Amino acid sequence: MPNQNQYFPQSRPHPGETLAEKLKEMAMSPKEFALRIGKPEKTITAILKGDSSITPDMAALFEYTTKIPAHFWMNCQRNYDEYAARAKRQSAIHG
Repeated sequence: MPNQNQYFPQSRPHPGETLAEKLKEMAMSPKEFALRIGKPEKTITAILKGDSSITPDMAALFEYTTKIPAHFWMNCQRNYDEYAARAKRQSAIHG
């Protein structure tokens, strides 16, 4: 199979950025969101800061509260993880 040109974005936001925007739109604090989904506030804060990933279980909980499908949250996380892996590889290659 011939090599095909592929587009790789220069950056991908962590899904925590999208969650922060949605919480702002919903006028909901991270603490209230955490209470609604039954997760520690510390976990939500870590996601909002980009220090933690969204798991499939969490995506399903997010869907219930934000009305944004779980697959959207998982795609955001996958896209960010792929971007981060490529950036790490490029950094290792180019020192």
